[in-house]
Amino acid sequence: MSEANDPRFPTTHWTLIRRLKSDDEVMSRRALDDLCAQYHYPLYCYIRRRGLDHHDAEDALHDFLARLLAHDSLIRADEGRGRLRGYLGTALHRFLLNWHESRSHRKRAETSLEDLSEAERRYQKEKLSDGDTPERIFERKWSQELLKRVLKTLGESYQNKSKSVIFRVLRPVLLSGGSLTGYDTKALAKEAGVAEGYLRLSLHRLLKEYRVLLRQEVLQTVDNLQDVEDELAHLMSVFQK
Repeated sequence: MSEANDPRFPTTHWTLIRRLKSDDEVMSRRALDDLCAQYHYPLYCYIRRRGLDHHDAEDALHDFLARLLAHDSLIRADEGRGRLRGYLGTALHRFLLNWHESRSHRKRAETSLEDLSEAERRYQKEKLSDGDTPERIFERKWSQELLKRVLKTLGESYQNKSKSVIFRVLRPVLLSGGSLTGYDTKALAKEAGVAEGYLRLSLHRLLKEYRVLLRQEVLQTVDNLQDVEDELAHLMSVFQK
């Protein structure tokens, strides 16, 4: 089964750009909906951090998405440019430069996005510092959304294997670096209903699966295999800034 026909294959790979260009209207629209659903919050944060209030930010994001719907922008996307993250960030930056002049000539896009007021509620809870530039917060939110998708996929996998309890118990360990140091392993094992040795083995397997899924998720947003490690290192460094 090809990637395009496999419903399990994530649609955020650069192949998504080719699907957006597809003559198949259903495939093209589905690709756009997936893109918008996964990345609209980082884009919204970038716009808000540029100084627009929430009303203008919602308008700007809708208008930006309207361009995507019209294929005015992504239709010319060059896969050789490398990272989808970088492409969308640059496209939005350029769009905003002329947005105020063109806003009166645009119509709101009809997309399957969640209500953007939810994005504003999330944004109001962000604890931003003076050093959080639009670019920095965009990259941090991008990274967090990517990791959220990895954890969601991992959790669903464990649920399908009837190991939801193991995942729930070990998830905090995974998020804190993957080491049991400082944790009461006996208490964790008891909570999970397994022996301590099995708990440690389960953590080893969880970490392995997590790394595989993380690499796959990153690979879906870069141009080639050689970029994966660089992108991983960059995304991890975002959390240290």
